[in-house]
Formats: sequence, C-alpha cells, structure tokens
Amino acid sequence: MLTIFLSRKTLLAWLILCIGLLATVFASLHVKHGIEQEVVKQFAFTCDQITLKIQERLQAYALILRGGSGLFGASTSVERDEWRAYVEALQAEKSIRGVQGVGFAQVIPADQLASHIAAIRREGFPDYTVRPPGERALYTSIIFLEPFRDRNLRAFGFDMFSEPVRRNAMEQARDTGEAALSGKVELVQETASQVQAGTLMYVPIYRNGAVVDTVERRRAALVGWAYSPYRMNDLMEGIILDWDSLNGKTVDLHIHDGSKATPANLLFDSKPDTPFDLSSLFNQSRMINFNGRPWLLAFNQHVTASGISYMPAWLSLIGGFALSGMLFWLMLSVINTRINAKRIADELTGELTTSEKMLRKTSNRLKQATLAGGVGIWDFDVARNILSWDDQMYVLYGLTRTQFGGVYEAWKSAVSPEDATRIELEMQRALRGEKEFDTEFSVVWPNGAIHNIRAIGSVERDDCGQPVHMIGTNWDITHETEIDRMKSEFLATAAHELRTPMASIFGFTELLLERKFSAAEQREFLGTIYRQSKLMSKITNELLDLARIEARRGKDFIITGIDLRILLQEIVTSFKVPEGRLPPESQAGEIPLQVDADRSKLIQAITNVLSNAYKYSPGGGAVTIEFIVPAIEAQSLPNERASRVGIRITDQGIGMTPEQLARVCERFYRADASGKIPGTGLGMSIVKEIVELHGGELNITSTLGTGTTVTIWLPGSAQLQAEPT
Repeated sequence: MLTIFLSRKTLLAWLILCIGLLATVFASLHVKHGIEQEVVKQFAFTCDQITLKIQERLQAYALILRGGSGLFGASTSVERDEWRAYVEALQAEKSIRGVQGVGFAQVIPADQLASHIAAIRREGFPDYTVRPPGERALYTSIIFLEPFRDRNLRAFGFDMFSEPVRRNAMEQARDTGEAALSGKVELVQETASQVQAGTLMYVPIYRNGAVVDTVERRRAALVGWAYSPYRMNDLMEGIILDWDSLNGKTVDLHIHDGSKATPANLLFDSKPDTPFDLSSLFNQSRMINFNGRPWLLAFNQHVTASGISYMPAWLSLIGGFALSGMLFWLMLSVINTRINAKRIADELTGELTTSEKMLRKTSNRLKQATLAGGVGIWDFDVARNILSWDDQMYVLYGLTRTQFGGVYEAWKSAVSPEDATRIELEMQRALRGEKEFDTEFSVVWPNGAIHNIRAIGSVERDDCGQPVHMIGTNWDITHETEIDRMKSEFLATAAHELRTPMASIFGFTELLLERKFSAAEQREFLGTIYRQSKLMSKITNELLDLARIEARRGKDFIITGIDLRILLQEIVTSFKVPEGRLPPESQAGEIPLQVDADRSKLIQAITNVLSNAYKYSPGGGAVTIEFIVPAIEAQSLPNERASRVGIRITDQGIGMTPEQLARVCERFYRADASGKIPGTGLGMSIVKEIVELHGGELNITSTLGTGTTVTIWLPGSAQLQAEPT
C-alpha cells in the first residue's frame, strides 16, 4: 500500500487533494466574507432607519413652528395667553421628545427699544430687559417661550440676533421663508451641570397680509421668528435606544454640524466613553440636509464576542477538508483496485488455452457493453467496410441517420480534418495489433458547436489473427476538458501572481532564522514580510470577489434608488487620501443624478477608480470628479430613448500608452511595470464587471505623461427615464 501511495500513478489523487483543500479554504473565506457582509448589510439598514427617524423628527419640529407662524398670520396680534394656549394644545413634550420649548422672538427697531421694554414690564415683569446690553442697529428679544418655567426663564429677553451662529440661521429663515437650523451653540438655558451641545430651529413670521414674494419684501415684512431650542442629547432620546444593545450589538452615533467630522463641530455622541473606531468593519456615514444645513451622521457598531457567528465558515472548512480527504482515499482505493485487476488479468491471460479464443469475442463484446452506460457504441465491420452506430452515437455527433451514410468514411464528416487523419492512423495501427485504440478528438456539430469526444475500441480477430470487427464506445468529455482548462488557467495565473510575494516572505524569513541582525534591520525585514503578506491576502480576496461577481452575474445585487451626489459625498468623506495630497475635487450641479444600483458594489467600483487615480499620479496633481447630467441618446428604434448618468474621474498622473490602455481591464495587468506602485492588477477588472452587470459602460482615455480619465456610465433610474424630454 505504501508503494502505491507514493507511486507516480497517484499524482492525480494528490493533485485533486490539493485542489480540494485550496477550494475549501477559498470557500470558507467566501462564507466568512458573506457572513460579515450580511451583518454589515443589517447594520446599514439600521443606519438608514435612524437617519430617517432623525429627518422625520426635524420635519415634525418644523411643522410645530409653522403652526406658530400660522397663529400670527391669522391675527393682527398674538397675546401671551394665546401663545401659551397654542403650545399647551400641541402637547409637544408628550408627542415629540426633545423639544426644549416653543417660543417667539420679536424684531425691535433701535428707536422702539425703550417703549418695548416698558410695555413688557407693564405686563407684570418689572425686571425685564433686552440682553446683552449695548447699542445695535436692530434688536430681537425672546418674549414668548413655553413652557415658561425652569430653564426657559433664563432665555426671557435674550437677543439671539446678537450672537453670530444664531444670527446666521435667523437671517437664512428670514430671507428664504423656510425653516432653518442653527450651527452648534450652547443654549442660554444651560446651567453649570450636565451641559449639552445645542441647536435651534427658526421659522420666520411676517406681518399679517404682507406680500413676501422677494427677499426685500420678506425683510421689510418680518415681525419675528417662531423658534425652538434643542439640547442634542434630549433631541436624540428614544431614537438610538430603540436599536441599542440589539443581538449583542451597540450602535455608536456621532452627529457633526457640517459635512466633515471634527471635534469642534461634534453635536452628539451616543457613547462618549467609547472610542470611535474608524477602521471597524461597521463604519457607516449618512448625510442629512435640512434646508441647506448639512449634518454628517457617523455610525459605528461595537460587537460583542458572540455578536457574529462564524460557525458556517468553520463548518465549511471542516466539511471541505473531510470531503477532500475521503475523495483522496477513495481514488487511492480505485487505483489499487485497477492495479490488482491488471495483475490478475495478466495472470489469467497466460493461462488461456486455444479453446478460450472463441470466448474472447464474447468477452470483448461484454466488455464494451459494460462501458456503454450513457455513452455511444459503434461496430466497424472490417471486411465489408460498414460502420454501425447506436442511437447515442447520433446524439454525440449531432447528426441524423440520413446524414450518416454507414460507410467507414462517414464518421469523418463531423470531425476536424487534423483529428480525422490522426484517428485513422491510430485505428489502422490498432487493426494491425501495434497498439490499443484509445484517443480523443473534437466534433463540430452542424450548428457550429464544438464537442470533445473520447473513443475506446478493441479488435476482434479470426483464427488466423486477421481483424474482423472493431467494437468501441464514445462519450462526451467537453465539460471535463473545459474544467481542466479553467483549473489550469486559474492555478497558473494565481501561482504566477503569488510567487513574487511568497518568495519575498520565504527569503526574508530564512534570513531572520539563519542570521543575526540589528533591531532596525529586523524591523525592516518584518515590515517587508508584513507588506508582502498583505499583498497576498489582497490578491486572494480580490480573486474571490471577482469570481463571486462572475459566478452570480448580478443575481445577488440589491438594487435601490441612489442619488449619486450624496453617495459620492459619503465616499469622499470616508476615502483615505494619501499623505500630502488634496481630496478629490467634485463638480456636482443642482440636477438630481438618480440611478438604480447596488449601493455597496457601486461604492467598491468608484473607490477602486479613485484609488488608482491617486496611485498612478505619484507626482501630485488634482484628482477631479465630474458628474455628467442625464443625456438623452437615441437608441436603435426611433421611438425609444434612455437616460444615462456619467461619473468622470480624472487624474494628472503618468498616463498610459495605447497598448497599455487596451489591456487595462485584464486580470493581473498593471500599467506600471517597475513594481514601485502597489496593487494587484485586479481593481479595474472588478470595476468593469460591476459596471457591465448594472447595464452600464466603462470608458477609459489616457495620454502618456499627462493623465487618465475614467468614465462610468450608468443607466438612469426608472423615475428619471420616465420624465418627458
């Protein structure tokens, strides 16, 4: 058994074992990646729900303030009791959490300040004044704020127009007529303890009956603002808790005032005692734009030890190893059986007597019959030159009985001329007894399809040793041939690409084991080993990703409506720009750029192109992103039209020659042959697959020494295509 185990005949078994183990590892990694992607997808859904909840809450606050504006619009004047009755009727504290109060700030010209203060004092507030003190061209004062108690008493008489951040929001609301949010402020209601970041919402109130169709008229007709102050922790109460600690996961949300995340503009931190891990698998960002005021929502998720179960991946790994081992031992057993059978056959052959020669004909026929399961059987009458086929043979050759004449030369009609000449020589040698007939050849069907066939035959002879019949079997090996070709191509390509980093890892590891080096040299060698290991891991992951995309052909894509401007803003925000380089310059217009696409795959494609733009422009230069508005293009039929949306990314890098440009989307092809620019050569292959599976088109232009432009064309969304031209 040991001799068989180590013989050359077992090479196929060893090869299958290696392929099985490698495929098992790849499959297990794929399952692990799928588990993580599913968890990330669930987290992304949670982020979308929280974002929607915050948007709904802000809109609800705006509606409350609109109601206050309507109260003034329905009357020439609103008294304090009327305002209190309106706010109490809303029951905002019960229905919408986080409302600090609902108030009214009145506009006071400088020449009316004294009379205004006197009027408020006559209402029973002898200490009332407008603060902060000082001379200003225009004053505003909070005169109504309900509930008028506790913290809100501190805001009574405060001139919000005197503070720049509040003033910007008040002017925006005044000039646009829409609700406006202020930037990050500290509310005047705050005390010395439990201070929270705050923001305010304003809705303008114009004079009853005034025409407000222009900015100038709105400014002239302004009476004041209905407004609400919000403490951010109170504002977010109930939104995060609904998703917190779900299935061992904790959502961490940071809200920043603006489109960039900085400590200075941090409005809200749901987990102030927990560090925000930007390298986490669960790192999502969303943008909220409330009438021109952007909020950046940065999400993270802290997963407990039991938060993600990799059990299916482990089961795939263990099961695959077990199955590969069983298949290996089964093949060894088959090989052993065949060797023993041949030995027994040789012994029996030596013992045959003359009387057994007649039985050989029957034995040959029975042998062919046992091989005929699912394959075609043929019989060549040598003396009469007649070739007989069973029904399966017609199927294998793609011929009918009429097309097959039955003479010996008839089988050549479907075989390529080169194969036909070779097969005829092999048959003649078999008839002469020089060798057994066992060959492979290609058959061309009438429709042009090519099939690979294997044929085995044995010769029956008369008492004088002359050939009488040649009986054989044929079967289709097209699938097996294609599988062997694909395996060989994959193994050759992967081995070629992995050889260089593996050689570096082996070489530097051997040096570290065999020689003594200084700490600095050891650190340098280990750094090289780490980088090459990271490159091997990246090549493997991208090969798996590309294989999965090709295998599923977009069947696992989750298609949703996406605004490309918002999506690109998120990509640019999270994209790690190389040190010393400026972020991409985005030229987005006001026209909506809606597409129907898989969000994660589209992010992957755009990020790959951006990464290449920076890598292949090592000398610097701007990287720009240009949106191409929907262009209506005539199709093959005059009444059919389609909308396309383009994303054009341009760099000022090394560029490419026409020969390099023609190969840029080939697997493992890299325009930089020096090896100084890192990469795997798979990025643009993945981009091309993703774009084409979305029904889009990838256009690339480049000039050597000038730069490269990559344009991703995507079909517009169904809604966009339905709009009239």
